[in-house]
Amino acid sequence: MGDRYFPSLGNGGYDVRHYTLDLSVHIEDQTVDGRATLEAVATQPLSRLNLDFADHAIHSVSFNGSSIHSEAAGGEVRIAPEEALDSGQAFTVIVDYSGAPGASDSAGIPPYARGWQFFEAGSYVASEPDGASRWFPANDHPLDKGLFTFRIKVGKPFTVAANGHLVEEIDEGDERTFVWEPRDPLAPYLVQVAIGDFEQQTETSAGGTVIRNYFPADYPQDHLAQYARTKDMLEYLGSVFGPYPFEAYGVVVVDTPLPFALETQTLTLFGANESRGEGVVAHELAHQWFGNSVSLKRWEDIWLNEGFATYAMVLWLEHDEGLEAAESELRGMYRMLAAADGGRTLVIGDPGPDRLFDRAVYLRGALTLHALRQQVGSDDFFGLLRAYAERFRYGNASTEDFIGIAEEISGRDLREFFQEWVYEEELPSVPGW
Repeated sequence: MGDRYFPSLGNGGYDVRHYTLDLSVHIEDQTVDGRATLEAVATQPLSRLNLDFADHAIHSVSFNGSSIHSEAAGGEVRIAPEEALDSGQAFTVIVDYSGAPGASDSAGIPPYARGWQFFEAGSYVASEPDGASRWFPANDHPLDKGLFTFRIKVGKPFTVAANGHLVEEIDEGDERTFVWEPRDPLAPYLVQVAIGDFEQQTETSAGGTVIRNYFPADYPQDHLAQYARTKDMLEYLGSVFGPYPFEAYGVVVVDTPLPFALETQTLTLFGANESRGEGVVAHELAHQWFGNSVSLKRWEDIWLNEGFATYAMVLWLEHDEGLEAAESELRGMYRMLAAADGGRTLVIGDPGPDRLFDRAVYLRGALTLHALRQQVGSDDFFGLLRAYAERFRYGNASTEDFIGIAEEISGRDLREFFQEWVYEEELPSVPGW
C-alpha cells in the first residue's frame, strides 16, 4: 500500500469489499478454527495477489470456487490464480485455517498490537496498527476498508460482542453462534470480537444512536460511573464534530486488566481496571469520528487520530466544567512538554514507526488544535472540524488534507503555522497565551 512506516503492510492491486469471518472459538484450549471469505475487486490487471496473514496453519485456499495452491511466508499468503484478472473484475478468496492466536512469542509487540488475545475467562482483539493479520487473512491497512460479517461460535455461557449490530443468535445446544454486522466499512485494525461472560446494558441517545455496553457479570458498580454519561458525550461531540457517523456505539469491558483502551469501531475496548475517568471515555468516543470514520492515509499522520481525540477530552472538560478548567488542563500539557528536552519534542507529523503513540503525539497534537483555534477563532475552528469530518466521512485523510480544509474554511495561509506545530521539534507559543 506504499506506507513507508510499514512497507510490508497491506497489498496493492485489489480492494476488499466484504469479509465474512466464520470462527469456532475454544476458550479452554485457547484455539480458533476459522474460515475467512474475502470478496474483492481487482484495481489493476493481476496475475497474482497477496494477503496479510501470519501465525496460523492454512488448510486450504480457494479462488472463485476452485481449490488452488498458495504459499505462506513472511506474514503473507501468496496466491496465483489460474487465469489473470482484469482490472475491475470481482473475485472471492476463501481461506480455511486454525491456530492459537496470541500464543506465539509476542516479545517486542505492544499489547495493543497483538491481535487476538485469550485470557482465562475469554478473549478480545487489539490490532493497532498491524495486528489484524495475526488472526485473520486481510488487506491490513486503513486505506482498504471493507464491510464485515462475523459468525462466531462459542460454548455456553460465553457471549460474543463485535462491531455493528447483533443480527442473529443461533442456539446449538451447548454452543451458540453470534452473527454481527456493522453497517459501514471499517479498517481491519478496528475490528473487535470480544468473548466473555457479559451482561449487556442498552440505552438510546437523544439523536437515536443505540448504545450497547458489555460488562463482566461481576463488574464493580463503582467502575460503571465513568460510562454513565456516554449518552451526553455523544450529544455534545455530535454538536461539535457533526452527526455521529455510525449506527451504534458502546464499550466492551473484558474481565482482565489492560494497560490501554482501544477505539475499535462502534465498540471501544476497555480492561477491567479501576476507573480511568470520563476523559478517557470521551477520548475513545471521539475516535469514532477521527480515526474510524476519517481514517489515516498513512501511519505517519497518527496525530490526526490521537491529537484530535486528546483535544476532545479537553472540549468535554470545557463543556462540563468551563473554559477555565480546560485552559488549566492545556497549560499543564504545555508545561509538561516544555519541561522536557529544553522545549523540544518529537516531530508529531513524522514520529517514526516505533513512536506512533509517544506522549507528544497526544499532547502536542491537542495543543496544535488549540493553537489553531486561537489562530483562526472558534467559529472557523469548529466549522473546519465539521467540514473535515464530513468531507472525509468513511474515507481516509492526510495532514495535507486537514491543512487544506483549515485554509479553505479560515481563508488564511496556514503553512507556516502547521510547519512550526507539526513538523518541527521546537515547541511554539500558543497564540494568546
